[in-house]
Amino acid sequence: MDFCALTERILRNYFSGTEEETRELLRSIDPECVIIGTGGHEFYLGSRPFLLAMGDEVKERENIAFSFKDFWCEEKRLSEDVCLVYGKLYLWWESEDRKVRIDMDSRFSILYRRREDGWKIVHVHQSLPNPEQMEGEYYPKTLTEQVKEVTNLADQMRRLAQKDGLTGVINYRAFEELWDSASKEDGWLFLIDLDNFKEINDTFGHIAGNHVLKSIAGILQSSVRTGDVVCRMGGDEFILLCEGLGSEGKAELLAERILKDLREGRKNFPEGCWPTASMGAAPIGEAETLEKTLGRADEALYRVKREGKSGWQIWRKGTKI
Repeated sequence: MDFCALTERILRNYFSGTEEETRELLRSIDPECVIIGTGGHEFYLGSRPFLLAMGDEVKERENIAFSFKDFWCEEKRLSEDVCLVYGKLYLWWESEDRKVRIDMDSRFSILYRRREDGWKIVHVHQSLPNPEQMEGEYYPKTLTEQVKEVTNLADQMRRLAQKDGLTGVINYRAFEELWDSASKEDGWLFLIDLDNFKEINDTFGHIAGNHVLKSIAGILQSSVRTGDVVCRMGGDEFILLCEGLGSEGKAELLAERILKDLREGRKNFPEGCWPTASMGAAPIGEAETLEKTLGRADEALYRVKREGKSGWQIWRKGTKI
């Protein structure tokens, strides 16, 4: 008995056989056959409930012509009266309008036992991969893992939405949200404007200008302290939020260090393709709005611009613009 050939014929009869071929299939099933399927969590104890379900299924698929894209099986004789056949079955069908498609790649095992009237199927197990199961996974992800992945993806998208697409530092919208929870005590805000940056774009092109902006952002991040925030406000302007920086003297030292590091950045660029920078700094008042602090830093920056650019100023009360 060639059980592999018999199994293929039975399965073909099941999915797309004629009426006579279907009767052959029914004759091959033992009345006490146990049938298990994972596609719809099927479980049939005995042939009768299976045959009833099969009748309903045949009606549903009367307009479907399954194509056997792949079939493979092997047999293993367990005894003179028992044989196990296991393998895989790949079925395909697509409606003419291509709106309905069946793409089923399943694994199966069928157990045959010798009865008085010949060999009968006494057990069938068909397994369909979980649609959420990825290539190489033995088991699909649990609901907890799925929720965790979705949450992580949402967090990642939220972080991306907070970043400036060119430089990678946070954008102004994220900076505004951060301001409300920031510690204002001994904090300082620095406003940086690149001098004559438009000339770089006009002379060397916008791609070169973008490269300059990314490099400037990198220098700012490496110049400030760990925990300080670098934000691209827009265009060629950047904001630094330095919580707990302390005295005016410390703000001056930080301003000097930042401008020194920015000046050294020109060595990696052609002559004329690196801007100088002007900076205004202002202490942050307790419970002060961003607009008010930013306005004072802008006043200090304006003084630098008016006095020749490429420098820094600290806002002091009573100082005229």
